[in-house]
Formats: sequence, structure tokens, C-alpha cells
Amino acid sequence: MKSNTAVSRAEVVAEEAAAAVSLPDAYRHCESVVRAHDENFPVVSRFLALSKRPALAAIYAFARRSDDIADAAAPCAARLEGLDRMEAALIRALDGDPEGPVFTALADAVERHRLPSEPFFDLLSAFRRDAADEMFDTWDDLLSYCRGSANTIGRLVLALHEIDDVDALRESDCVCTALQLTNFWQDLGRDLARGRVFLPREDLAHFGLHPEDFFHAVNRGRLSRLLVHECRAAHDLYERGRPIVHRVPGGLSLQLRMTIAGGRAVLREVERRGWRVLKYRPTLGRAGRARVLLRALFRVDG
Repeated sequence: MKSNTAVSRAEVVAEEAAAAVSLPDAYRHCESVVRAHDENFPVVSRFLALSKRPALAAIYAFARRSDDIADAAAPCAARLEGLDRMEAALIRALDGDPEGPVFTALADAVERHRLPSEPFFDLLSAFRRDAADEMFDTWDDLLSYCRGSANTIGRLVLALHEIDDVDALRESDCVCTALQLTNFWQDLGRDLARGRVFLPREDLAHFGLHPEDFFHAVNRGRLSRLLVHECRAAHDLYERGRPIVHRVPGGLSLQLRMTIAGGRAVLREVERRGWRVLKYRPTLGRAGRARVLLRALFRVDG
């Protein structure tokens, strides 16, 4: 999960914590955060069970706020301090003393659905790596980051549905990592603008590239070949994770079919555009979303 906000969220967190909020209002606030960040496909889908949607909105709102702090246009030290404050607020919330709408809803969701707390701390650890503007030497290093930044959300969704099957967990990790990688390639131009590159140094070296050279015309072919290489790895992860749609309830299965189909559609567009993703960020658009929905409804593999 990534955001490109230019405004620090530390002040927002402080403002939210300043006043008590009712539980219904807290959940409504989280749902508004979800609606404000709807991108390629809905985060909290109408296809999911109604009883699960508020909790998922609370999970997403917490992740969104944390990610906004990690990505804010502020010095590294300030961003890390903001994440420390988020962790302290999370601990208080889990101990029964939530502050503000996000933590009020999240504390209730964790208790009501017996969600594990570890994924939330793993998520913050990943965002600290983001706040530190860390680059990744190897593919394994990048996958390690994805385990905290993306796979945690998938595991929380499974926990919300009381699913702890080993195969489902493994397949969820594959899908979530593939989605995160897709977002990286999709946002290559945006990330470069803020000094971030989610490409392993070993892959850059293999193709004779350096991030500072991406915009040079002479390197367009190399960059396009690098993106094809990375997209193939992400496609493989989607394929390995695809069986999860047969291990989860109907509504979640449909949502996952849509998510996988949407992610793969964006990934194919990244491959098609190659170096042009630096200037033209691939998105699904209304027609693309409609195709994704039809593929999911008719169980056409993405």
C-alpha cells in the first residue's frame, strides 16, 4: 500500500485524538477514509458480508493514516516520530484506551472479531522502512518489505473471516505481494518524483540502469525490458495465489477474483507501456473496472 500525499498526517492524528467519538461515528469516519482513497477497485466491496465491512474499513483507515505519515513531505526523523506516535496510540487502543475515530473503531474491530495484533505492528515496521527511504538490494529484500506492507492486510482479512488454513495464508501472501508489486510498477513515475525506487538494486544492475538515468532516451529500451522482467515475477505470484478464491466464502471469493483480475490488468498495461509508465500511470478506468467485474462474475481467469 502506498500514498503520495504531500501533507504530514501527524497533525491529523493529533486532532482526531483530541475529542471523544461515538463508535458509530468512528466507523463512519473510517468508511469515509476508504471512499476517499478508492483507486483501481473498491477496498471495502459491497460483495463482502455486511458484518465484516466496518472492521475492514477500520483496518484500512489505520493502514492509510500510517502510510500517509511514512510518505509525507517531511524529514525522515519527523516521519519516524509520527509512526512512533501511531504505535503508541495503537498500544493504548489495544489496552482499552483508544483515542480518536480510527483507533476507537480499530479497537472495537480487534475485540469484536478477535483479530491478531501482530499484523498491525508488522505494518508499522514496514512503514518505518518506507519513512527511512530504504532501497532494496535484492528481490528477497523487496519481498520482505511486502510481507509487512501488504501481506499483513491479507492475513487480517482472512482472520476477519476466521480462516487460518495454511494454504490459504500462503496463497493470500502471494496475491498481496503481487498487488503491492503491481502498485510499485504502476507508480514508478510518482515514486521517482519523491525520491523512492521500489526496484531491487541487483535487477537495476543486471539491466545496466540507475534511477537517475530512467528519463534518458537511450535507456528506454532497458527500462522497458526491466519492467517486463519484474511484471513476469508478479504474474507468477498472482498465479500461485489464485487458488485462494476456492478456499474462502462466496462474497470474499468474488472480491478476490475482482482484485486479482484488476491487478493483472494493470500489470499487463505496465508491460504494454514499458518506459512510458514514467509519464502515463496505468489505471483501469470505468470500462476496465466493468471488464474486471464481468470476468469475476463469470469466473474468467485474470
